Amino acid sequence: MSRSKILVVDDDRFSRTFCRQILEEDDDLHVVEAEDVDGAMEIIRRGGVDLVISDLVMPEKTGLDLVDQLRLEAPGLKTILITGYGTIESAVKAMKMGALDYIRKPLNPVEFKIIVKRALEQAKLAEENKELRNSLKLYDVSSRISRTIEIEELYQVIFDLMIQETGATRGFLYVVNQEHGDSNIILSEGFDADDNEELDRKLFEEFGEQLSNINTPLVTQKPSAVTVRYRSSTDNIQSLLFIPLRNKNDLVGMVVFFDTEKRDAFGDRELRVASFLCEHASAALENAMLYSQAKILTITDDLTNVFNYRYLNNILDRELVRAQRLNSSMSVLFLDLDSFKRVNDHHGHLLGSKILVELAGLLKSAVRKVDAVARYGGDEYIIVLTDTNSKGAMIVAERIRQMVEEHNFLEKEGYNIKLTVSIGVASYPEHGVSKVELLHLADEAMYRGKYGRKNIVYVATPGEHSLNGPAGPARDSEVPRG
Repeated sequence: MSRSKILVVDDDRFSRTFCRQILEEDDDLHVVEAEDVDGAMEIIRRGGVDLVISDLVMPEKTGLDLVDQLRLEAPGLKTILITGYGTIESAVKAMKMGALDYIRKPLNPVEFKIIVKRALEQAKLAEENKELRNSLKLYDVSSRISRTIEIEELYQVIFDLMIQETGATRGFLYVVNQEHGDSNIILSEGFDADDNEELDRKLFEEFGEQLSNINTPLVTQKPSAVTVRYRSSTDNIQSLLFIPLRNKNDLVGMVVFFDTEKRDAFGDRELRVASFLCEHASAALENAMLYSQAKILTITDDLTNVFNYRYLNNILDRELVRAQRLNSSMSVLFLDLDSFKRVNDHHGHLLGSKILVELAGLLKSAVRKVDAVARYGGDEYIIVLTDTNSKGAMIVAERIRQMVEEHNFLEKEGYNIKLTVSIGVASYPEHGVSKVELLHLADEAMYRGKYGRKNIVYVATPGEHSLNGPAGPARDSEVPRG
Protein backbone atom coordinates (compact mmCIF):
# COMPACT_ATOMS: atom_id res chain seq x y z
CA MET A 1 0.00 0.00 0.00
CA SER A 2 1.42 3.42 -0.94
CA ARG A 3 1.93 5.94 1.85
CA SER A 4 0.74 9.53 1.64
CA LYS A 5 3.54 12.06 2.11
CA ILE A 6 2.63 15.01 4.33
CA LEU A 7 4.82 18.09 4.75
CA VAL A 8 4.57 19.88 8.12
CA VAL A 9 5.86 23.48 8.10
CA ASP A 10 6.39 25.22 11.45
CA ASP A 11 9.21 27.24 12.98
CA ASP A 12 8.52 25.52 16.33
CA ARG A 13 10.24 22.14 16.55
CA PHE A 14 7.88 20.88 19.28
CA SER A 15 4.81 21.61 17.12
CA ARG A 16 6.34 19.74 14.16
CA THR A 17 7.18 16.72 16.36
CA PHE A 18 3.69 16.71 17.86
CA CYS A 19 2.10 16.69 14.39
CA ARG A 20 4.41 13.89 13.26
CA GLN A 21 3.59 11.70 16.29
CA ILE A 22 -0.15 12.12 15.77
CA LEU A 23 -0.10 11.42 12.04
CA GLU A 24 2.41 8.58 11.95
CA GLU A 25 0.27 6.53 14.29
CA ASP A 26 -1.28 5.44 11.00
CA ASP A 27 1.04 3.32 8.87
CA ASP A 28 -0.21 4.85 5.62
CA LEU A 29 1.04 8.37 6.50
CA HIS A 30 4.65 9.57 6.18
CA VAL A 31 5.63 13.00 7.54
CA VAL A 32 8.50 15.27 6.43
CA GLU A 33 9.33 18.58 8.11
CA ALA A 34 10.40 22.11 7.21
CA GLU A 35 11.01 25.00 9.60
CA ASP A 36 10.29 27.82 7.13
CA VAL A 37 8.65 28.57 3.78
CA ASP A 38 11.87 28.44 1.75
CA GLY A 39 12.73 25.00 3.14
CA ALA A 40 9.20 23.82 2.44
CA MET A 41 9.38 24.94 -1.20
CA GLU A 42 12.66 23.04 -1.70
CA ILE A 43 10.96 19.83 -0.55
CA ILE A 44 7.85 20.50 -2.66
CA ARG A 45 9.91 21.12 -5.80
CA ARG A 46 11.50 17.69 -5.42
CA GLY A 47 8.01 16.25 -5.75
CA GLY A 48 5.99 13.54 -4.04
CA VAL A 49 4.23 15.71 -1.42
CA ASP A 50 0.49 14.94 -1.16
CA LEU A 51 -0.54 17.49 1.49
CA VAL A 52 0.98 20.53 3.24
CA ILE A 53 0.19 21.45 6.86
CA SER A 54 1.59 24.86 7.81
CA ASP A 55 1.54 27.18 10.76
CA LEU A 56 -0.06 30.49 9.86
CA VAL A 57 2.29 32.73 11.86
CA MET A 58 6.04 32.29 11.28
CA PRO A 59 9.02 34.67 11.23
CA GLU A 60 9.81 36.32 7.90
CA LYS A 61 7.51 34.43 5.48
CA THR A 62 4.12 33.35 6.86
CA GLY A 63 1.66 30.62 6.03
CA LEU A 64 -0.12 33.13 3.77
CA ASP A 65 3.12 33.61 1.83
CA LEU A 66 3.40 29.84 1.44
CA VAL A 67 -0.17 29.54 0.13
CA ASP A 68 0.47 32.36 -2.30
CA GLN A 69 3.69 30.75 -3.57
CA LEU A 70 2.01 27.36 -3.96
CA ARG A 71 -0.72 28.98 -6.02
CA LEU A 72 1.96 29.86 -8.58
CA GLU A 73 4.28 26.83 -8.42
CA ALA A 74 2.04 23.93 -7.34
CA PRO A 75 -1.58 24.99 -7.79
CA GLY A 76 -2.92 21.45 -7.31
CA LEU A 77 -1.26 20.86 -3.94
CA LYS A 78 -3.69 21.13 -1.00
CA THR A 79 -2.79 23.10 2.16
CA ILE A 80 -4.15 23.07 5.74
CA LEU A 81 -3.27 26.00 7.99
CA ILE A 82 -2.83 25.81 11.76
CA THR A 83 -3.74 29.05 13.50
CA GLY A 84 -3.03 29.93 17.13
CA TYR A 85 -2.04 33.53 17.42
CA GLY A 86 -3.46 34.53 14.06
CA THR A 87 -7.01 35.67 13.58
CA ILE A 88 -9.85 33.74 11.99
CA GLU A 89 -9.93 36.47 9.35
CA SER A 90 -6.38 35.53 8.35
CA ALA A 91 -7.35 31.86 8.02
CA VAL A 92 -10.41 32.74 5.93
CA LYS A 93 -8.22 34.90 3.70
CA ALA A 94 -5.86 31.97 3.25
CA MET A 95 -8.75 29.72 2.22
CA LYS A 96 -9.84 32.31 -0.35
CA MET A 97 -6.28 32.18 -1.68
CA GLY A 98 -6.51 28.41 -2.09
CA ALA A 99 -5.93 26.78 1.30
CA LEU A 100 -8.19 23.77 1.86
CA ASP A 101 -8.93 24.15 5.59
CA TYR A 102 -7.66 25.55 8.89
CA ILE A 103 -7.27 24.15 12.42
CA ARG A 104 -7.19 26.04 15.68
CA LYS A 105 -4.48 25.44 18.30
CA PRO A 106 -4.18 23.57 20.58
CA LEU A 107 -4.56 20.53 18.35
CA ASN A 108 -7.08 17.84 19.18
CA PRO A 109 -5.42 14.63 17.91
CA VAL A 110 -8.69 12.95 16.85
CA GLU A 111 -10.03 16.05 15.11
CA PHE A 112 -6.63 16.70 13.52
CA LYS A 113 -6.43 13.20 12.02
CA ILE A 114 -9.99 13.40 10.70
CA ILE A 115 -9.31 16.73 8.95
CA VAL A 116 -6.06 15.41 7.47
CA LYS A 117 -7.71 12.19 6.23
CA ARG A 118 -10.54 14.18 4.67
CA ALA A 119 -8.04 16.50 2.99
CA LEU A 120 -6.11 13.56 1.54
CA GLU A 121 -9.32 12.03 0.19
CA GLN A 122 -10.28 15.33 -1.42
CA ALA A 123 -6.80 15.66 -2.91
CA LYS A 124 -7.00 12.12 -4.25
CA LEU A 125 -10.45 12.75 -5.73
CA ALA A 126 -9.23 16.00 -7.32
CA GLU A 127 -6.26 14.16 -8.83
CA GLU A 128 -8.53 11.42 -10.19
CA ASN A 129 -10.83 14.04 -11.71
CA LYS A 130 -7.82 15.77 -13.20
CA GLU A 131 -6.61 12.48 -14.68
CA LEU A 132 -10.09 11.83 -16.07
CA ARG A 133 -10.22 15.27 -17.66
CA ASN A 134 -6.75 14.79 -19.10
CA SER A 135 -7.72 11.36 -20.47
CA LEU A 136 -10.85 12.77 -22.11
CA LYS A 137 -8.76 15.58 -23.57
CA LEU A 138 -6.21 13.11 -24.90
CA TYR A 139 -8.94 11.04 -26.54
CA ASP A 140 -10.23 14.20 -28.21
CA VAL A 141 -6.69 14.97 -29.36
CA SER A 142 -6.25 11.42 -30.67
CA SER A 143 -9.45 11.72 -32.70
CA ARG A 144 -7.98 14.79 -34.42
CA ILE A 145 -4.96 12.70 -35.35
CA SER A 146 -7.12 9.82 -36.60
CA ARG A 147 -9.25 12.12 -38.78
CA THR A 148 -6.23 13.44 -40.70
CA ILE A 149 -5.58 11.43 -43.85
CA GLU A 150 -3.13 13.57 -45.89
CA ILE A 151 0.39 12.54 -44.85
CA GLU A 152 1.98 16.04 -44.87
CA GLU A 153 -0.89 17.50 -42.86
CA LEU A 154 -0.75 14.54 -40.47
CA TYR A 155 2.91 15.17 -39.62
CA GLN A 156 2.04 18.78 -38.75
CA VAL A 157 -0.95 17.74 -36.60
CA ILE A 158 1.09 15.09 -34.75
CA PHE A 159 3.92 17.52 -34.05
CA ASP A 160 1.68 20.39 -32.91
CA LEU A 161 -0.42 18.22 -30.60
CA MET A 162 2.59 16.49 -29.06
CA ILE A 163 4.12 19.89 -28.27
CA GLN A 164 0.85 21.08 -26.79
CA GLU A 165 0.18 18.03 -24.63
CA THR A 166 3.71 17.37 -23.37
CA GLY A 167 4.44 21.03 -22.70
CA ALA A 168 7.71 20.86 -24.65
CA THR A 169 9.23 24.13 -25.83
CA ARG A 170 11.92 22.92 -28.24
CA GLY A 171 12.03 20.02 -30.63
CA PHE A 172 11.75 18.75 -34.18
CA LEU A 173 10.19 16.07 -36.33
CA TYR A 174 12.24 14.19 -38.88
CA VAL A 175 11.16 11.67 -41.47
CA VAL A 176 13.15 8.68 -42.69
CA ASN A 177 13.68 7.98 -46.37
CA GLN A 178 12.73 4.32 -46.58
CA GLU A 179 14.71 3.80 -49.78
CA HIS A 180 18.02 5.37 -48.75
CA GLY A 181 17.76 5.23 -44.96
CA ASP A 182 18.68 8.89 -44.40
CA SER A 183 16.53 11.38 -42.49
CA ASN A 184 15.37 14.94 -42.95
CA ILE A 185 14.01 17.45 -40.41
CA ILE A 186 10.70 18.78 -41.76
CA LEU A 187 9.28 20.58 -38.69
CA SER A 188 10.88 22.36 -35.74
CA GLU A 189 9.90 24.49 -32.76
CA GLY A 190 11.83 26.75 -30.39
CA PHE A 191 15.08 26.85 -32.39
CA ASP A 192 16.30 27.27 -35.95
CA ALA A 193 16.87 23.85 -37.53
CA ASP A 194 18.86 25.47 -40.37
CA ASP A 195 21.43 26.69 -37.82
CA ASN A 196 21.76 23.14 -36.43
CA GLU A 197 22.47 20.98 -39.46
CA GLU A 198 22.33 17.20 -39.03
CA LEU A 199 21.05 17.50 -35.45
CA ASP A 200 18.96 14.37 -35.97
CA ARG A 201 21.99 12.41 -37.25
CA LYS A 202 24.20 13.54 -34.35
CA LEU A 203 21.63 12.50 -31.75
CA PHE A 204 21.08 9.15 -33.45
CA GLU A 205 24.82 8.50 -33.50
CA GLU A 206 25.06 9.23 -29.76
CA PHE A 207 21.96 7.27 -28.72
CA GLY A 208 21.97 4.79 -31.60
CA GLU A 209 21.97 1.70 -29.40
CA GLN A 210 18.86 2.86 -27.52
CA LEU A 211 17.12 4.09 -30.67
CA SER A 212 17.93 1.21 -33.02
CA ASN A 213 14.81 -0.78 -32.12
CA ILE A 214 12.73 1.93 -30.45
CA ASN A 215 8.99 1.16 -30.41
CA THR A 216 7.76 3.36 -27.57
CA PRO A 217 8.76 6.84 -26.32
CA LEU A 218 12.09 7.07 -24.52
CA VAL A 219 13.41 9.59 -21.98
CA THR A 220 17.21 9.59 -21.77
CA GLN A 221 18.80 9.31 -18.33
CA LYS A 222 21.91 11.35 -19.08
CA PRO A 223 22.76 14.70 -20.70
CA SER A 224 23.83 14.70 -24.33
CA ALA A 225 27.19 15.73 -25.71
CA VAL A 226 25.35 17.28 -28.68
CA THR A 227 25.07 21.07 -28.61
CA VAL A 228 22.32 23.29 -29.99
CA ARG A 229 22.79 26.81 -31.32
CA TYR A 230 20.06 29.16 -30.19
CA ARG A 231 20.35 32.85 -30.99
CA SER A 232 23.75 33.90 -29.61
CA SER A 233 24.47 30.87 -27.42
CA THR A 234 25.45 27.24 -27.91
CA ASP A 235 24.29 24.87 -25.17
CA ASN A 236 24.47 21.17 -24.41
CA ILE A 237 21.22 19.22 -24.38
CA GLN A 238 20.30 18.23 -20.81
CA SER A 239 17.04 16.34 -21.37
CA LEU A 240 15.65 14.38 -24.32
CA LEU A 241 12.33 12.76 -25.17
CA PHE A 242 12.29 10.54 -28.28
CA ILE A 243 8.87 9.62 -29.72
CA PRO A 244 9.01 7.10 -32.61
CA LEU A 245 6.61 7.34 -35.54
CA ARG A 246 6.07 3.88 -37.01
CA ASN A 247 4.11 2.37 -39.85
CA LYS A 248 3.74 -1.27 -38.78
CA ASN A 249 7.34 -2.54 -38.56
CA ASP A 250 8.98 0.46 -40.22
CA LEU A 251 10.32 3.53 -38.44
CA VAL A 252 9.10 6.36 -40.68
CA GLY A 253 10.10 9.26 -38.46
CA MET A 254 10.75 10.58 -34.97
CA VAL A 255 9.60 13.47 -32.80
CA VAL A 256 12.45 14.69 -30.59
CA PHE A 257 11.89 17.15 -27.73
CA PHE A 258 14.83 18.54 -25.77
CA ASP A 259 15.73 20.97 -23.00
CA THR A 260 19.09 22.69 -22.62
CA GLU A 261 18.52 23.83 -19.01
CA LYS A 262 16.88 21.06 -16.94
CA ARG A 263 18.01 17.44 -16.69
CA ASP A 264 14.59 16.25 -15.58
CA ALA A 265 12.45 18.23 -18.02
CA PHE A 266 10.53 15.11 -19.09
CA GLY A 267 9.04 12.86 -16.43
CA ASP A 268 6.39 10.19 -16.02
CA ARG A 269 3.51 12.46 -17.09
CA GLU A 270 5.21 13.50 -20.34
CA LEU A 271 6.18 9.90 -21.05
CA ARG A 272 2.62 8.70 -20.42
CA VAL A 273 1.13 11.38 -22.70
CA ALA A 274 3.74 10.72 -25.39
CA SER A 275 3.04 6.96 -25.28
CA PHE A 276 -0.69 7.51 -25.72
CA LEU A 277 -0.23 9.88 -28.66
CA CYS A 278 2.52 7.70 -30.15
CA GLU A 279 0.16 4.73 -30.35
CA HIS A 280 -2.57 6.73 -32.09
CA ALA A 281 -0.08 8.46 -34.37
CA SER A 282 1.23 5.10 -35.61
CA ALA A 283 -2.28 3.92 -36.48
CA ALA A 284 -3.01 7.20 -38.26
CA LEU A 285 0.28 7.02 -40.19
CA GLU A 286 -0.56 3.54 -41.41
CA ASN A 287 -3.92 4.76 -42.74
CA ALA A 288 -2.43 7.92 -44.23
CA MET A 289 0.30 6.01 -46.04
CA LEU A 290 -2.20 3.52 -47.45
CA TYR A 291 -4.26 6.45 -48.67
CA SER A 292 -1.16 8.12 -50.09
CA GLN A 293 -0.18 4.94 -51.95
CA ALA A 294 -3.69 4.55 -53.33
CA LYS A 295 -3.70 8.20 -54.37
CA ILE A 296 -0.34 7.81 -56.11
CA LEU A 297 -1.61 4.80 -58.02
CA THR A 298 -4.50 6.84 -59.43
CA ILE A 299 -2.29 9.68 -60.68
CA THR A 300 0.84 7.86 -61.86
CA ASP A 301 1.64 5.80 -64.91
CA ASP A 302 1.81 2.08 -64.10
CA LEU A 303 5.05 1.54 -66.00
CA THR A 304 7.18 4.63 -65.47
CA ASN A 305 5.87 6.04 -62.14
CA VAL A 306 5.65 9.55 -63.56
CA PHE A 307 2.25 11.26 -63.72
CA ASN A 308 -0.33 9.77 -66.07
CA TYR A 309 -2.28 11.60 -68.76
CA ARG A 310 -5.41 11.87 -66.61
CA TYR A 311 -3.56 13.74 -63.87
CA LEU A 312 -1.68 15.82 -66.43
CA ASN A 313 -4.95 17.60 -67.17
CA ASN A 314 -5.26 18.60 -63.52
CA ILE A 315 -1.67 19.88 -63.49
CA LEU A 316 -2.23 22.00 -66.59
CA ASP A 317 -5.48 23.44 -65.22
CA ARG A 318 -3.79 24.31 -61.93
CA GLU A 319 -0.70 25.89 -63.46
CA LEU A 320 -2.71 27.94 -65.95
CA VAL A 321 -4.88 29.33 -63.17
CA ARG A 322 -1.76 30.09 -61.13
CA ALA A 323 -0.01 31.80 -64.05
CA GLN A 324 -3.10 33.90 -64.78
CA ARG A 325 -3.50 34.92 -61.13
CA LEU A 326 0.17 35.87 -60.72
CA ASN A 327 0.49 37.35 -64.22
CA SER A 328 3.27 34.85 -64.76
CA SER A 329 4.18 32.30 -67.43
CA MET A 330 4.34 28.53 -67.82
CA SER A 331 5.52 26.22 -70.58
CA VAL A 332 4.78 22.79 -72.01
CA LEU A 333 7.40 20.46 -73.50
CA PHE A 334 6.14 17.66 -75.76
CA LEU A 335 8.77 14.89 -76.14
CA ASP A 336 8.91 11.82 -78.35
CA LEU A 337 11.70 9.24 -78.76
CA ASP A 338 13.00 9.13 -82.32
CA SER A 339 12.71 5.79 -84.13
CA PHE A 340 11.68 3.96 -80.97
CA LYS A 341 9.81 1.34 -83.01
CA ARG A 342 13.16 0.04 -84.29
CA VAL A 343 14.26 -0.52 -80.67
CA ASN A 344 11.16 -2.59 -79.94
CA ASP A 345 11.55 -4.56 -83.17
CA HIS A 346 15.23 -5.28 -82.55
CA HIS A 347 15.37 -5.76 -78.76
CA GLY A 348 11.78 -6.67 -77.90
CA HIS A 349 9.04 -4.87 -76.00
CA LEU A 350 10.35 -5.89 -72.56
CA LEU A 351 13.62 -4.01 -73.07
CA GLY A 352 11.65 -1.23 -74.74
CA SER A 353 9.59 -0.84 -71.58
CA LYS A 354 12.75 -0.71 -69.47
CA ILE A 355 14.06 2.07 -71.69
CA LEU A 356 10.86 4.05 -71.16
CA VAL A 357 11.31 3.71 -67.38
CA GLU A 358 14.94 4.84 -67.62
CA LEU A 359 13.96 7.79 -69.79
CA ALA A 360 11.33 8.85 -67.24
CA GLY A 361 14.04 8.90 -64.56
CA LEU A 362 16.27 11.04 -66.78
CA LEU A 363 13.46 13.54 -67.38
CA LYS A 364 12.66 13.83 -63.69
CA SER A 365 16.33 14.47 -62.90
CA ALA A 366 16.48 17.22 -65.53
CA VAL A 367 13.74 19.44 -64.07
CA ARG A 368 12.90 21.06 -60.75
CA LYS A 369 10.69 19.54 -58.05
CA VAL A 370 8.01 22.14 -58.82
CA ASP A 371 7.85 20.97 -62.44
CA ALA A 372 5.86 17.94 -63.55
CA VAL A 373 6.74 15.01 -65.82
CA ALA A 374 3.91 12.95 -67.31
CA ARG A 375 3.68 10.07 -69.74
CA TYR A 376 1.33 11.06 -72.55
CA GLY A 377 1.24 7.59 -74.10
CA GLY A 378 3.61 5.14 -75.77
CA ASP A 379 7.02 6.80 -75.95
CA GLU A 380 5.64 10.35 -75.61
CA TYR A 381 6.14 12.49 -72.52
CA ILE A 382 4.98 15.95 -71.49
CA ILE A 383 6.78 18.25 -69.07
CA VAL A 384 5.03 21.21 -67.44
CA LEU A 385 7.46 23.97 -66.42
CA THR A 386 6.20 26.35 -63.73
CA ASP A 387 7.07 30.08 -63.94
CA THR A 388 8.99 29.50 -67.18
CA ASN A 389 8.72 31.50 -70.41
CA SER A 390 9.59 30.21 -73.87
CA LYS A 391 13.24 31.28 -73.60
CA GLY A 392 13.72 29.36 -70.36
CA ALA A 393 11.74 26.40 -71.72
CA MET A 394 14.00 26.19 -74.78
CA ILE A 395 17.07 26.06 -72.53
CA VAL A 396 15.57 23.20 -70.51
CA ALA A 397 14.47 21.38 -73.66
CA GLU A 398 17.93 21.63 -75.22
CA ARG A 399 19.52 20.34 -72.02
CA ILE A 400 17.17 17.33 -72.07
CA ARG A 401 17.87 16.71 -75.75
CA GLN A 402 21.62 16.64 -75.12
CA MET A 403 21.21 14.45 -72.03
CA VAL A 404 19.24 11.83 -73.96
CA GLU A 405 21.65 11.92 -76.92
CA GLU A 406 24.65 11.31 -74.66
CA HIS A 407 23.02 8.66 -72.47
CA ASN A 408 23.72 4.92 -72.81
CA PHE A 409 20.43 3.16 -72.12
CA LEU A 410 20.38 -0.16 -70.20
CA GLU A 411 24.12 0.03 -69.64
CA LYS A 412 23.80 -1.81 -66.31
CA GLU A 413 22.21 -4.73 -68.14
CA GLY A 414 25.06 -5.02 -70.62
CA TYR A 415 23.56 -2.96 -73.46
CA ASN A 416 24.72 0.29 -75.01
CA ILE A 417 21.59 1.59 -76.70
CA LYS A 418 21.74 5.12 -78.10
CA LEU A 419 18.56 7.15 -78.63
CA THR A 420 17.53 10.70 -79.45
CA VAL A 421 14.42 12.73 -78.74
CA SER A 422 12.44 15.43 -80.56
CA ILE A 423 10.90 18.16 -78.41
CA GLY A 424 8.18 20.74 -79.08
CA VAL A 425 7.81 23.87 -76.90
CA ALA A 426 4.73 26.03 -76.28
CA SER A 427 4.37 28.72 -73.63
CA TYR A 428 1.61 30.67 -71.89
CA PRO A 429 0.71 33.40 -72.69
CA GLU A 430 3.11 33.81 -75.60
CA HIS A 431 1.76 30.99 -77.78
CA GLY A 432 -1.61 30.13 -76.32
CA VAL A 433 -3.88 30.74 -73.34
CA SER A 434 -5.75 27.44 -73.00
CA LYS A 435 -4.72 23.91 -72.11
CA VAL A 436 -5.92 22.49 -75.43
CA GLU A 437 -4.12 25.17 -77.43
CA LEU A 438 -0.80 24.72 -75.63
CA LEU A 439 -0.86 20.92 -75.95
CA HIS A 440 -1.77 21.15 -79.64
CA LEU A 441 0.98 23.68 -80.43
CA ALA A 442 3.65 21.75 -78.50
CA ASP A 443 2.53 18.52 -80.19
CA GLU A 444 2.74 20.08 -83.68
CA ALA A 445 6.18 21.51 -82.90
CA MET A 446 7.40 18.11 -81.75
CA TYR A 447 6.07 16.37 -84.88
CA ARG A 448 7.78 18.89 -87.09
CA GLY A 449 11.06 17.82 -85.55
CA LYS A 450 10.22 14.11 -85.45
CA TYR A 451 9.29 13.89 -89.10
CA GLY A 452 12.02 16.29 -90.20
CA ARG A 453 15.51 16.43 -88.79
CA LYS A 454 14.83 14.55 -85.51
CA ASN A 455 16.92 15.05 -82.37
CA ILE A 456 15.92 18.70 -82.31
CA VAL A 457 13.94 21.31 -80.37
CA TYR A 458 11.18 23.32 -82.09
CA VAL A 459 9.17 26.15 -80.60
CA ALA A 460 5.62 27.17 -81.57
CA THR A 461 4.94 30.43 -83.42
CA PRO A 462 3.14 32.99 -81.19
CA GLY A 463 -0.58 33.22 -81.85
CA GLU A 464 -0.58 30.86 -84.84
CA HIS A 465 -0.91 27.16 -85.56
CA SER A 466 2.15 27.32 -87.81
CA LEU A 467 5.64 26.80 -86.44
CA ASN A 468 9.03 28.31 -86.76
CA GLY A 469 12.21 26.56 -85.90
CA PRO A 470 14.52 24.98 -85.27
CA ALA A 471 14.99 26.50 -81.81
CA GLY A 472 18.09 25.06 -80.21
CA PRO A 473 21.26 27.12 -79.87
CA ALA A 474 21.44 29.15 -83.08
CA ARG A 475 24.55 27.49 -84.52
CA ASP A 476 23.72 23.89 -83.62
CA SER A 477 20.01 23.96 -84.35
CA GLU A 478 20.57 24.23 -88.07
CA VAL A 479 22.37 20.88 -88.12
CA PRO A 480 20.32 17.68 -88.28
CA ARG A 481 21.15 15.22 -85.50
CA GLY A 482 20.81 11.44 -85.41
